Amino acid sequence: LMRTTPAENRLLGEEIGHKAAAAKSPTEIVLPRQGVSALDQTGKAFVDPIARQELFAGIRSTAQSVPITEVDQHINAPTFAELAAQRLLSLLATSPSRPLPAPA
Repeated sequence: LMRTTPAENRLLGEEIGHKAAAAKSPTEIVLPRQGVSALDQTGKAFVDPIARQELFAGIRSTAQSVPITEVDQHINAPTFAELAAQRLLSLLATSPSRPLPAPA
C-alpha cells in the first residue's frame, strides 16, 4: 500500500467531479470529513487531512451543479452509511425507471 499525495488526490477529485457532472441520472456527492478509508483516520497509517482536503477541493472544482454535502463523520461510520443509503434511496425514488443494460 502507498499513500497518495495531496497533488494526486486533487487530480483524483477532479476526475470524480467530472464523472459526477457527466452523469445522466440524478447524482449527489456526500463527503466524509473524518476520512475516506479505514486507514485514513486518526491514529492510522494513512491519515492525511491535507490530502483529503485536496481530494474534496478537486471534486468541488469540477462537479458543476451536482449537489455536494460534507458530513463530519468517517466513511465507515454507521451513521455515514445510513445517510448515504437514505440519499441513494431518495435519488432512486426521483429517477425515471430505466431498464438495466443486457450483460455483454
